[in-house]
Amino acid sequence: MVNLVGAEGYSGPVVYENIAEILKINGVTPHIYGKKLTKPFRKMGHVTIVNEDINIARNIAQEVKEIIKVISK
Repeated sequence: MVNLVGAEGYSGPVVYENIAEILKINGVTPHIYGKKLTKPFRKMGHVTIVNEDINIARNIAQEVKEIIKVISK
């Protein structure tokens, strides 16, 4: 699981940057909490990663962390 938290330096209406990219990865499911406003380090959701191989799941989790950003408009 990867937590989705507000990026440092961003406050305001939430934007999930690159969410379409992570949706293309097999075994990845985002869970968005529906909060309208983000601020630095506020938990806005999480992403679950499912794979039979724990090492592959960890690699995918790292990839997700690098791709998705929780920012504001």
